[in-house]
Amino acid sequence: MSIPFWKPPAVHYPGSLPAAADVLVIGGGITGVSLLHHLGRRGVPAVLVERSHLAAGASGRNAGFLLAGVADNYSHAVITFGRSEAREIWALTNENHDRVIEAVGSADVGHRRLGSLTLAASDSEAKALEESCELLREDGFEATWDGHGLLNPGDGEVHPSRLVEALASGTILEGVNVTAIDGTKVHAGGAECEAGIVILATNGYTSQLVPSVEIQPTRAQMLATSPAREKVCERPTYSHFGYRYWRQLPSGEVLVGGWRDSSRETEMTAVSEPTPEIQARLEGKARELAPGAEVTHRWAGIMGFTKSGLPMVGPVEGMKNVYVCAGYNGHGMGFAFMSAKRLVDSL
Repeated sequence: MSIPFWKPPAVHYPGSLPAAADVLVIGGGITGVSLLHHLGRRGVPAVLVERSHLAAGASGRNAGFLLAGVADNYSHAVITFGRSEAREIWALTNENHDRVIEAVGSADVGHRRLGSLTLAASDSEAKALEESCELLREDGFEATWDGHGLLNPGDGEVHPSRLVEALASGTILEGVNVTAIDGTKVHAGGAECEAGIVILATNGYTSQLVPSVEIQPTRAQMLATSPAREKVCERPTYSHFGYRYWRQLPSGEVLVGGWRDSSRETEMTAVSEPTPEIQARLEGKARELAPGAEVTHRWAGIMGFTKSGLPMVGPVEGMKNVYVCAGYNGHGMGFAFMSAKRLVDSL
């Protein structure tokens, strides 16, 4: 059974599909509420529909990391995207961190900005992280390499469901399960909505609605423990080229996630149920970090991966007035707010 550690938002927005909408946003995660936020600031009438409740998907099932960049380290990103684009990606995600926290104002979203630490699990990773540090500093970003790990001091962490809840504003309708899109005509529960513009904020589930949008649903698994008596880590921590990660809350609970690389084929799925194999690996790490703590929650969320390794933000090919803002490759919290702004600015 998949029970996230993060409690869902306390406020609910029950409703049904409207007959018409100027802009219809599908999906009530961090992207959907970010889109509604930016549309509202421009005075654009919009409606958000969500099949379950806000933050029910990956936005309420992640580790709550607010990190710069993509999952790859900076040296690998430079190879993949080129120096200039890698620099732009890191700058964008740093701005995303600043702007999303600014947008929620004084709301308690559990935000801390103590940096992140990426530990080298092999000689090859150590070399890549050392190179990343040099490149980051050359490109104007703060970073420190001590021979064991790369510290990115600008990174942070949040309570992801609270962040979604704090951003939520405008017209939100929960319990609306969209099953089909025919141009800008949207179908849900036997009802139809004729929208002027449709925006897919459905991340890993996007291809279920529009198969032509090539976003691969990919499962990420996590667990949480009871509060540990000892300090396990000071800040969000990564290792094994981003495939393994953990954090400790101020209240002592330890969250461990990842190990998708140990079973890649089984994790390319839209089924958000944890598996015994990966959970056993997560539990092994949790016992190593906090030997006396008990596992209290096990869960999974569905990420969306793109071929380019970057989010899809823009019009859906062949579908007039239908747009997509999705496919964050496991880093939705770091990209979504500014990706939503870029899409809204382009409308």
